[in-house]
Amino acid sequence: MRYFLRDRALFIRGAFTAVMSGTQDTDRDGRITHISTIIATHLPRTNTKEDTDFVIGSLLRKSGYVADAVSLPVPVTIDRLCIFAFDGIMVFILARPDQPGERPDPVTIIVCCREPVPESGLRTLLATAEEAIHQAFISAGYPAAEPETDSVLICCEETKESPDVHERLARAQALVSGTIAYGLPETWTVSEMQFQRKPAFYIHSSIGGDCWSRWNPDGCPYYPCHPSCEGQRCDFCYCPLYPCGDESQGKWLERENGGRIWSCEGCILVHTPTVADYLTRHPEASLEELKNVLKKEKNNE
Repeated sequence: MRYFLRDRALFIRGAFTAVMSGTQDTDRDGRITHISTIIATHLPRTNTKEDTDFVIGSLLRKSGYVADAVSLPVPVTIDRLCIFAFDGIMVFILARPDQPGERPDPVTIIVCCREPVPESGLRTLLATAEEAIHQAFISAGYPAAEPETDSVLICCEETKESPDVHERLARAQALVSGTIAYGLPETWTVSEMQFQRKPAFYIHSSIGGDCWSRWNPDGCPYYPCHPSCEGQRCDFCYCPLYPCGDESQGKWLERENGGRIWSCEGCILVHTPTVADYLTRHPEASLEELKNVLKKEKNNE
């Protein structure tokens, strides 16, 4: 999976199996579908469906992503994007509060699972996300509304059945529910000034006790997380290649409670200034391409 901002739109790219609700693509709502591109962009509420299709279509054609794409027109600007990373999931939230006592604008939430779940599990996660949104509104004191006013998309890049499927799905549900319970109110409260042209990025860490931390280039408690990288760049705090599975960059570790987790503690690839600059310009660069950029820099030293 890769995600990046381009032309005032959020692009998420991969080979996804997905299920969604509350979108303008009613033929896909609630149906398992296969997509390669998710695009979310702000469009005026006054736009007709024809206007929306034209704008979205133009953005997709410009980027060369016409096939297998799903669009999510959102009522708030992409500048208000918050991203939350919690173990095997990433949750993208676009939301903005309204006047006190009134329900805020509809929210858009995209959940990307990095660990495989069965296709039937995607619908379970969709229901979990919708309930978490509902509870977040109620807890915040906002009036409840019909769930279809909000857009939710659940996707993963690998679906499979396995003996421990129920355990893995239950864990994924807990991660999705917990992330939205924290993330949606947090997105509502982040001020316009705090975004500073980049999405607000949060990562859940067990260091020093389970907690959420918003990445800040000034005074980050984890900096430098890769001590071997001189002049470490943090443009990609949460590596878009993770988990790359390349054992020249990292290694698999066994979890105490079962399963494996990818450790890239010793990897400096996307934190090297030259590579970070290249990846910013070429957001879909392959792992080998980035390794060659780093190799070329070392050869020129």
